[in-house]
Amino acid sequence: MAEKNRDAFLIVDIGETTRAALVQRENGTYRLAGTGEAETTLDAPELDVTEGIRKAAQSLKKQGKLIGANGPEGVNLLCSSGNGGGLYMMVAGVISMISGESAQRAALGAGAHLIGVFSKDDPRPEYRLVETMRETRPDMFLLAGGTDGGAFNQVLDMATTIRDADIKPRFGDDYKLPVIYAGNVEVRDRVAETLTEGYATRAVDNVRPEIERENLGPAKEAIYDSYMEHVITHSPGYERLAKWVSRPILPTQAAVGKMLYSYAERRKANLLAVNVGGSTTDIYSVYRGIFNRSLDAEMGLTYGAMNVLKTAGVGNIEKWLPEAIDERRIRNAVGNLMVQQPQSFTEEQRILRGALAREAIRVAIEAHKELASRLKGINIRRTIADTFSQDVESTYLDMGDTQIILGMGSAFQSLGESAHLLLDSLEPLYLSEFYIDRAGLTPHAGMLLGDAPEAAFNLFTGETLQRLGTCLSPAGKGEGEALQIKLSRSNGKIIETSAAFGEIKTLPLLDGETAKLEARASKGLYLGKGKEKSIEASVTGGALGLIIDARGRPLRTPEKKETIKAWARALALEEA
Repeated sequence: MAEKNRDAFLIVDIGETTRAALVQRENGTYRLAGTGEAETTLDAPELDVTEGIRKAAQSLKKQGKLIGANGPEGVNLLCSSGNGGGLYMMVAGVISMISGESAQRAALGAGAHLIGVFSKDDPRPEYRLVETMRETRPDMFLLAGGTDGGAFNQVLDMATTIRDADIKPRFGDDYKLPVIYAGNVEVRDRVAETLTEGYATRAVDNVRPEIERENLGPAKEAIYDSYMEHVITHSPGYERLAKWVSRPILPTQAAVGKMLYSYAERRKANLLAVNVGGSTTDIYSVYRGIFNRSLDAEMGLTYGAMNVLKTAGVGNIEKWLPEAIDERRIRNAVGNLMVQQPQSFTEEQRILRGALAREAIRVAIEAHKELASRLKGINIRRTIADTFSQDVESTYLDMGDTQIILGMGSAFQSLGESAHLLLDSLEPLYLSEFYIDRAGLTPHAGMLLGDAPEAAFNLFTGETLQRLGTCLSPAGKGEGEALQIKLSRSNGKIIETSAAFGEIKTLPLLDGETAKLEARASKGLYLGKGKEKSIEASVTGGALGLIIDARGRPLRTPEKKETIKAWARALALEEA
């Protein structure tokens, strides 16, 4: 891998399009010098991904030539890739809820798209497991199982099943499928003997060395290495690209996860991010320093739109619409969304798309809770006090303890609609900051972290994050006046107002401006986990100011469509 001077980084993310960002150091400070994009060139006639990178770099014309005949000129090239749908993986463990779940977390955390999960306690007969493995061609396989010094024969049995399946890689039969073993260290040699002939195997530290402890880092690093060495280089032009980059190429989702985790850790805050794409919905979370990612495959806004409709049901889509639409019309409109370009959407289609996004996120969040949870199989000592509390929760995801909420992807374009979508789908509680990814440079910032952390944070916070504002959302149910609010702004102005139950409203607070918020909830509503009736806090404004959502929790959609229209009007914003 090549390395040039460290004063300039050309960072490229390869997806449906190839997007480039140039970051340069001037007078000791890194800044974004420009962005460019070009069509990804994996298909005929180019059949060479580096041509798309060259064209994206050329779109930065004022910067001169960045990619020459032999690669980067005067810059470090960093690259992430999600082409071909990303990294497709299978995982296996001895027990599905223990080693199998740890293997899933490792693979998903490394940016993978899971297409198969297997275990010894799988109810399917072994011949069916073999058939499924053989028919579902992945890019990579991760095998876990047994604590160190624990299960032995069961791990070998699973390795034998993988051997018998003779799994072929997704692209091309002329190379061996990478298999990473991250289970009981005492079985390593035997697993290698079983699998080496048919697979490109490597062993790393156990993902679950003890029942009470996970160790996902080595498996994730091995996934990155195998992705670079065995998977991505088989796509047109990637073998050449591997010699150009100064760091290994990562899956796009892995670069995104690295940035979100680092940002949450620096802020010392819990973070929840949702990324709604055309065919998938990603959820990222960082709670108490623990990172999790889940992927709801085939649930999106274009290719995955019909799956959202099927999973959520027509009724759950229709309830978000400001006008009643019959089922047949909804189904026809969803079908059109799957083939039309966004720029040609009618107003009705745009609103329907928002309803689909709400349900895609809701379904994906429920799935995410299963992975973002305490380790299964460990003994938890509960006191008498625990019997009457929720401290020993089944999932880390807690909307009442989520300080940062981020919307990513094509669903989050308009500022007001983005805030409305996050409010409806996630139902945040108490105080939380709302952001959207306005520039799509999160993977670029994530790739830059290893070389220039401060530049990465500046790129992420200064160029990518758009602050929508801070949101106040009481829990419970009430009627009449819900909240009394006093906002003391930094310019000395004081705003005193109230919010009715069921109402959304905004208060003026400039982007980045801090103010003192004092609020008191009426009967049936509360503003904290201890059912506090009042709150005092420092809040920061954004494009929408301070957002007040007095609709209560859990959120109940209204019978009157006019109410849904009023909610949308409350968050409407004139945008250039």
